[in-house]
This record gives sequence, structure tokens and C-alpha cells, in this order.
Amino acid sequence: MNKNVPIHKRLIGVTGNHNALEHDWDEFMRDYSPHGYSGSLTKAGHMPIIIPLQKDVSLAEQYIAHLDGIVFTGGQDVSPLLYGREPSPKLRNVYPPRDCWERALFEAAVKKDIPILGICRGFQLINILLNGTVYQDLSEYPVGQASAVQHIQEWGRMQYPHHSVTVEKDSTLANLFNGQKVLHVNTYHHQVIEDLSTSLKATAWADDGVIEAFETDTRKSSYKILGVQWHPEMMTDEDNESNMLPIFNWFHQF
Repeated sequence: MNKNVPIHKRLIGVTGNHNALEHDWDEFMRDYSPHGYSGSLTKAGHMPIIIPLQKDVSLAEQYIAHLDGIVFTGGQDVSPLLYGREPSPKLRNVYPPRDCWERALFEAAVKKDIPILGICRGFQLINILLNGTVYQDLSEYPVGQASAVQHIQEWGRMQYPHHSVTVEKDSTLANLFNGQKVLHVNTYHHQVIEDLSTSLKATAWADDGVIEAFETDTRKSSYKILGVQWHPEMMTDEDNESNMLPIFNWFHQF
């Protein structure tokens, strides 16, 4: 055995997605996950496993049985039917099979009591599955023009930060980043939290008040949950203070 090869002790699931390439035919459908998730988990010393999207939701508990943690990844909008709303004209692509499968995975992960990390869509999905809601588009979010923040990073590469967030003192997020009060993050989302689940507490905000991170409210719940609305998996290569690898190091606490 090569003693220089790191030992990856934790098996961390990564939720996959469907993509049909240039065709919409089922024969060309593929399971995929952006490599940033698996790459970042590997750098953090874990063993990532991409979980394919399944129609049979009864398989969720079998997948979760083998895992030490799970990451709910970015992607499509969550269907508003999941939180009792009709679709806004500004709703974008939804994919109900993914909503259904990831709900089953989340319920199984909570039942097994493994740590759950939500990123972008995953951040919003967790809040929704815990009886929270989202604004279906930023234009619905009540904020004055003077304090508005651009949350859709279209002008630059996602490995670079786009705007800042203020971090709650003594939160899990603050502790991961050695007490930093401000983080520079990359975002690409057009939906934001409206009602935060009572099982969660906000731990980071953009200047316009948008909640950008949350964690379990331990006064009300025993869940092991951390969620961020930016894309830390794309910011683990740069050797600077904006490196987001500490978020993936969070799994080491369990």
C-alpha cells in the first residue's frame, strides 16, 4: 500500500440529475453530476458517490443505508406544488421526478440521522421539505432598488466570488471559516427563501437581506443540516481566503 495515498473514511452521496444532451429522447438521457461536487469532497478527504435519479423511491433507504452523509446539489427550480403554490409566470424549468426522488432521499437521510449539506437548489429544497417556502423569482422579493444585489452571476466565471455575505457570529458557518464575519461567494440563483423552516436558522445574508445560508436550529431540531445558496464546489481550487473547502470539511464533525 502506498502510504502517501490519503485514506477516505466517509462515504458521501451526491445527488445526480438527468440530461438529454442535444436530444429529448429517453434513449439519450444520461445521469450526471458536475465534477466540482465530487472533486471538492475528495479534496476534503471523503469518498464521493454520485446517486442516480431513480423512479422507484423505495430504493432511497437502501442508498442512504450505505452513506455517512449526503449533498443535495444545484439544478432546476423546485416545483411550487411541493409547497402549496401555483407556478409563477417567472418560474423556470422544473423536473418533478427529481423532486420526488430527492424528497425520498432526504426523508431517508433524516431517518438515519446522517449530515445533510444543501447547495443552491439543494438549499431551497431542504427548506421546502421542512415546510418552508421560496419566492419563485427575485422580482417577487421585497427589496428597494438601492439595496438590491445581483444574485445571478452571468458576467464572470463561477470559480471567482461575486458578492459578499454577512455571517452570523458563532454559527457553524462562522466556525468553519475561523470566525470570519464576511465571506465572498459566487451565486447563480433566481429564487430565494420566503418563509424559513422553523427547524432551521439563518446564518448568512446578502446585503439585500436574502438568506444565503442556514443550519439546524438546535433548540427545535436534532437534524444535522447545513445549507448554502452559493456554489462552494466551484471555489475549492483557488489558494486564497475565498476558498470554500471548509464547507466540505464540515462532514468531518460527525
